[in-house]
Amino acid sequence: MIEINHVDKWYGGFQALKDCTTSIAKGEVVVVCGPSGSGKSTLIKCVNALEPFQSGEIILDGIKVNDPRTDLPKLRARVGMVFQHFELFPHMTALQNVMEGPVTVKRTDRRAAAELARGLLAKVGLAGKEQSYPAQLSGGG
Repeated sequence: MIEINHVDKWYGGFQALKDCTTSIAKGEVVVVCGPSGSGKSTLIKCVNALEPFQSGEIILDGIKVNDPRTDLPKLRARVGMVFQHFELFPHMTALQNVMEGPVTVKRTDRRAAAELARGLLAKVGLAGKEQSYPAQLSGGG
């Protein structure tokens, strides 16, 4: 479960997030959408503690993201993020890119990681594109 409670994020004098509050249940699929500059990426980076926030709290399965005692590498190993641009390895296929995290971070067996990756690719409409490279796939734009 992800709980986001009254999160505010500032970049100098610019407030990127204002009183963001929501709750996401385990297994629930959520889409964060909005115009460019509305704070989508900032919110997602705050959830994964890649970006600090000034007030509020984010709790992942009972663990407070902004608690100084939180083991961030361990927390991040449980949270996956996929960015639209520049974060895919261009020399690796879609299947290899999706397998990389489970194999490298969680030490998942390659066969099990491939099975998981195929299921995830199918879930986002990329079944049959496992051997395609990022440049061969649409960014959704």
